[in-house]
Amino acid sequence: MAYRSSLWLYSGLVLTFGIALASVPAQATDAAWARVQRGGYTILIQGGDASGALSPSSDTSADCAARTLSDRGHQLAQKLGARFAARGVRIDKVLTSTVCNARETARLSFGSSPMEIFAPLDPMAGDDTARETQLEQIRTTIISFKGSGNLVLLTDRNNIIALTGVSPRPSEAVVAAPAEDGKTIHVAGRIIFD
Repeated sequence: MAYRSSLWLYSGLVLTFGIALASVPAQATDAAWARVQRGGYTILIQGGDASGALSPSSDTSADCAARTLSDRGHQLAQKLGARFAARGVRIDKVLTSTVCNARETARLSFGSSPMEIFAPLDPMAGDDTARETQLEQIRTTIISFKGSGNLVLLTDRNNIIALTGVSPRPSEAVVAAPAEDGKTIHVAGRIIFD
C-alpha cells in the first residue's frame, strides 16, 4: 500500500512539474507582450524564410521585385503584423537589412510603420573586425532607442544570436533593451508566434 501511495505521489509530481515546464514559454511570451505593449523596447526578428531554411537568402536586389518568401514565410509575415496590431503594440520605426526576405517580411508585417534599410542588419561580415563593427552599430542603435512605441529590427539570425545569446526559432521575436550599464543590451523577453 505504501508503495502504491509513493507511486501516485511520484506520478503526480512528475505531471505537475511537466505542466509547469510547459507553461514557461507561454508565461515568457505573455510577459514579453506586456513589455512591448508599454513601449520603449527593441524587437529583433529574423526575416522570413525563402525556402524553408532558417537562414534567409542573400538576395539584395535594389528593387526586390521578385517575391522572395515561401508561401509559409508570406503567411507568417502577415500573421506577425496582425498579432502586433491585435495586441495594440505601437511600432515607432522598422529597420531592415538590405536582404529582400527581410524587406518583404517588414513590408508585409509592418507596412504602415516608417521603414528604413539599415545595412548593419545584413548577414554577418566575413572578417572579425568588420563583424565587430557591424554588431557595435546594431548594439548602439538598440541602446540609443528612446520612444513611446517600439523599434523593430529585421535582421539575420546569426546577428540575433551574437547580440543576445538567444537562438530564435523562425517564428520568434527577441525583445531587447539597454542594460543598466547603458553600454550593453539585455534580453527582456521572447515572443513565440506559433
